[in-house]
Amino acid sequence: MRSFKGSGMRGLRAELVTFLQRRGQSLEDAEDIVQETFARFHRAGHALDQADGRPLLFAIAKNLLKDHWKQSNRERARTLQLDADDTTSAWENAPSEDPAADRRSIARQDLAGIAAAIRELPPRCRDAFLLHRFEDLSYRQIAERLGVSVSMVEKHLAEALRRLKAARET
Repeated sequence: MRSFKGSGMRGLRAELVTFLQRRGQSLEDAEDIVQETFARFHRAGHALDQADGRPLLFAIAKNLLKDHWKQSNRERARTLQLDADDTTSAWENAPSEDPAADRRSIARQDLAGIAAAIRELPPRCRDAFLLHRFEDLSYRQIAERLGVSVSMVEKHLAEALRRLKAARET
């Protein structure tokens, strides 16, 4: 078994930081995530010299990275909402005929067009698309529900996206 004392621990830490940086994290964020990774690993009673220690560390780091992305997206959405509120109030205070009504009308037309395009999809294609996009099912779960292979689900989704894109461009 490999010992992780001293330089081995530093090497593993460096690998985790590199792993996270390759996935778009800054050095500071990567180091923070690695620190939390080691803390959770040890709090759970694991040891680095166990056979599954290294893969477990990477799994924890990957999950923390997903949590970090979710948090960043929530913060970005909050910021965008604040910006949207500022923009909306600027539009409301601008001397013009009702631009908000125009935007709502355009959005309604876009939504109606998308709904019509979805209704026009072949039944299996439509089912796969709706299960994936609106019920957030995995390809495997969709395959089980529809009684087809995962490969067929991938083909149905690709076809649905191709047809929806074509409908949007017309």
